[in-house]
Amino acid sequence: MENGVRPIGFTIKQINNVFEKDLNERLKSIGITSSQCAVLEYLFRTSKEEVSQRDVEKHLSLKNPTVTGILKRLDEKGFILCVPNTNDKRKKNIYLTEKAFDIQRRMEADRKKMDRQLTRGMTKREIAALMRGLEKVLHNIAEP
Repeated sequence: MENGVRPIGFTIKQINNVFEKDLNERLKSIGITSSQCAVLEYLFRTSKEEVSQRDVEKHLSLKNPTVTGILKRLDEKGFILCVPNTNDKRKKNIYLTEKAFDIQRRMEADRKKMDRQLTRGMTKREIAALMRGLEKVLHNIAEP
């Protein structure tokens, strides 16, 4: 601890641990995990016509085996379909199912509740400054 101040990375890790535990608890009733939720969120929000596993890996900064497992479980649960790409059979395109769209509203409501909880007592200006700071931190750590 420098000058009695906790390291930033340690605080971020603690926030992530508590956030993920809370989010997993909220998502349990829907039947998905926070990791599965992150993939579904990306699929809901992307403007790409065809989404591959590689797109998911890049967007979420996750390794291939991790994403393979998440997609497999989402497929087994009926939230996505993995269809071989017409141009390259080694690649699979990922599509959301009706079942995924059925839980989208609940996921969005839970996410908004979490955001309100995370920013309780903060002004819009403070929230915007926090987001700018967090984006910089993410950029800094993502750069090699």
